[in-house]
Amino acid sequence: MKKLKTIFLLPMMLFMLIQAGFGQPINNLSGKIIKDDIRITKAELSLRDFSYQATESNQRGLIHSIQSKPGLAMLSSAILPGSAQAANGKWVRAGIYLAAEAFTVLYYIDRNNTAKRQERNYINYANSTWSVVAYAQWLVDYSQTHNLENGYEDLAADIAGETAEFNTSDWNKVDLSTLQSVEVKTPYFFPERQSSNFSHVLPAYGSQQYYELISKYYQFMGGWSDFSSTANHRYFWDGTDISFQFAMGRDRAAQFNDNYRLAGNIFNLILINHVVSAFDGFFTVKLKNSRIETQANLLRPDSFSVILHF
Repeated sequence: MKKLKTIFLLPMMLFMLIQAGFGQPINNLSGKIIKDDIRITKAELSLRDFSYQATESNQRGLIHSIQSKPGLAMLSSAILPGSAQAANGKWVRAGIYLAAEAFTVLYYIDRNNTAKRQERNYINYANSTWSVVAYAQWLVDYSQTHNLENGYEDLAADIAGETAEFNTSDWNKVDLSTLQSVEVKTPYFFPERQSSNFSHVLPAYGSQQYYELISKYYQFMGGWSDFSSTANHRYFWDGTDISFQFAMGRDRAAQFNDNYRLAGNIFNLILINHVVSAFDGFFTVKLKNSRIETQANLLRPDSFSVILHF
């Protein structure tokens, strides 16, 4: 009887042990990966699970946009050179663009301010040493010496009794249109020949061209306070008839014009730095996006590796 009970109980005990759960059912291995009660079906796996996923925090913000959008990166570096490079971790290039921006901007400001200061000094110098009355008186004497028929008589009547004060009040003593009408009919006289008529007429007082011409062309030397007429009122063109004040005005004008030109060239460098940095920022993000896309395409669905860190 005991043998029969034992034979009967053994199958029952084995069945109970299996049902009690000494181990998990093995049929769930087909189609599922199990660890610590976390079950992921093969159907739920995709390439997206093994690529970088932007979190809610890094999906927002200007920096992330500059890192992912080429157009915005280009605009950023166009406004501030090196900003897109810095946002994308290209610190060396960012430093170069920012350093170039700082240096050129500071140098531009320095040269531009220097040119403005030199120009003001030149204007003050010209206002106190060049007179339209002195120039008109010289032109009348020049015309009389060479017996010219250029209408100088009207100019002589206009300035009769006037004295050059070498300040801005002199411009109230001369009719500019009368002076200009004489200039266009007046030729150059050299030691051995007569040449063409004067190349310019005196511009209106205070204009940029006025200050440029009076210290640039021999024609206007008669207006400087230290000018003395050469023999027979002739131009020698060898430097011997140039007054000191004319030469000083010429050199001062050249100084501020050179600095203005230099400031203009530096400004062009500033623009170039913005443009180069903008395109560099654009291609930096564009190439980065292309590399990410290429790496993602290499993850073929039928062959990939998974590294789990616990």
